[in-house]
Amino acid sequence: MENFIKEPTPEEAKKLIESINKEESLCIRIPYNVDAILAASLIIKYMESPSAISFSSSNCELEFSEKEEGKFVRFKNTQVFIGNSSFSSIIPITTEDILPILTGISSSVVLERRNFSDWELSIMKNSENLGITIEKNLKIPSYHDAPIFLSLIESFDPYIPTVTGSRENAIALINEIGIDELSKLTELNEGALNTLIFKIVSLIMKINPKVTRDDIITDRIFYLNYDSLELAFSFIYFLDTIGSKILVDFALNQSIARILINKFREIIGKGFSIGSITEDKKFFIVDSNLKSPTLLQLILLQTQKVRKDKPIVIKDGNKLLTSRYFINTEKEGLIEVEGRD
Repeated sequence: MENFIKEPTPEEAKKLIESINKEESLCIRIPYNVDAILAASLIIKYMESPSAISFSSSNCELEFSEKEEGKFVRFKNTQVFIGNSSFSSIIPITTEDILPILTGISSSVVLERRNFSDWELSIMKNSENLGITIEKNLKIPSYHDAPIFLSLIESFDPYIPTVTGSRENAIALINEIGIDELSKLTELNEGALNTLIFKIVSLIMKINPKVTRDDIITDRIFYLNYDSLELAFSFIYFLDTIGSKILVDFALNQSIARILINKFREIIGKGFSIGSITEDKKFFIVDSNLKSPTLLQLILLQTQKVRKDKPIVIKDGNKLLTSRYFINTEKEGLIEVEGRD
């Protein structure tokens, strides 16, 4: 491992990516996550020659890699360090590709539990003329066009104890404040908004006594009526449950985003529960009807009940199910595994 890593240069990686479309063919080796899959799919979208994505081949000309010190992009003998910025943020942005790029960036931010990098924010600020808007507001999804109770149910990070995943408790919380069930966050007056924020912070303090108002107010990125946070949650879920093909399809045709978001809202809006958590030598086994091991890990890391270095599996009757995100396998969708003590 290098003893010293220079400053990240994502702008150099962007130039590298822009230069490769002249290649006769291309293999891209990537990690199995939303950001890397979308970035690679967008590169291949504009290649004129046959190209492929690999999660394992060591002979690819282009490689995205994640190491302890950050992310790297290697093309043939040239390697560029991009720090914690997402792979999607080095893809040239166009109106046709905005949604996949925003989804990749936001999913990287979500899964790494970090703020947007300066590079990512600069990309989005420079794209405001394309329809991107940046706001400072609550870190709950889709507060412009979804009822507040649904935004609260979908709040995976921050996880709001007793409210995230519970339709009944989310509605009870907003009724307690005197808010109509179908109201949107943007329709609240200052008093109601401050009361809601106070309630959310008070609930989160049960698992994180150090949480403050500033921890749940952050940069929020929107494109037209799409929320990048909800896009990230949705495609993390569908990568777990369907596999990478859905992301490749999305990169090729961003119009499917609304269909998938509506499906995600329908599934999550019914509510979900998290029961017992047990640990064996290989896994954390979670009794839950939320069929996304990755989103479950995101929640449980906040409650400090799991470690990031150990895979999550879902107990589904007599089956144990996980995602390719956690294990080395050729299978996709929810994968049955065996637990051993």
